[in-house]
Amino acid sequence: MSDVSDLIAVLAIKASAAVPVSDGDYTGADGLLICGRCHTPKQCRPFPGSEVTVFCLCRCMEQADEAVRAQRVRAQIAERRAFCFHSPELMQAQFSADDGKNPKLTAVCKTYAERLLDGNCRDWLLLWGDCGTGKSYMAACIADAAISAGLTARFVTVPEVEQMLWKAPDKSAVYEELAGTGLLVLDDFGCERRTEYMDEIRFSLIDGRLRSGKPCVITTNLTLNEFAAPADRAQKRVVSRLFERVCAFHVTGDDRRFAKLRDRRAVPSGNHTAG
Repeated sequence: MSDVSDLIAVLAIKASAAVPVSDGDYTGADGLLICGRCHTPKQCRPFPGSEVTVFCLCRCMEQADEAVRAQRVRAQIAERRAFCFHSPELMQAQFSADDGKNPKLTAVCKTYAERLLDGNCRDWLLLWGDCGTGKSYMAACIADAAISAGLTARFVTVPEVEQMLWKAPDKSAVYEELAGTGLLVLDDFGCERRTEYMDEIRFSLIDGRLRSGKPCVITTNLTLNEFAAPADRAQKRVVSRLFERVCAFHVTGDDRRFAKLRDRRAVPSGNHTAG
């Protein structure tokens, strides 16, 4: 036998183990095995004019195989989403669930997500504004879009990174993971307490991410002037580099948390009539 024939024989043996013969299967006019369910071939000839046959997937087996792969993808996305977010509410964040109350913010974040998924996004997005205006939710929507497209993402605050560092036996591994993930979201940045240690964490996060060349989304309640007020000369250099890359968007609007609280208080507890 030639080397090609030997290879075909080996492939045929392996394929026959993966493609079982079932009750109802039958032989077609060309001598090939046909699936009794979908009536498509379970055998084929690899070369025109060849009498050698090898097993192949019929249509229903291809569909079953595709369903298994799709389930694996869904499981992977769910796992990455659970790893990314620190709260159940943020895990539910999706552009499709946006309430439409701030269309400009939605448009900015959707455009950024589209550029991110195109693979050409190196710019950073800074969402700044008052509390409760939807910054964190829309940043989570961007992260969700990245995860749904097969990328990795992390959504963290500086205090959460502090806890990660405190628990980690190798602190450098924490910074490497955050620098290397597909998308990093730094939520409520600059709102944590100002200590030398926290300043060091902020510096390391920004510097490591800038060095990686990967995209980042930052939300903050600080003004641009407050955000750009570094603690020392070393951090001033990082902030200067950051502002060369970042696209800042001022998020305005009412505090949605207060609005939800008012709505809950406005719900009547029931109708009561005097006896």
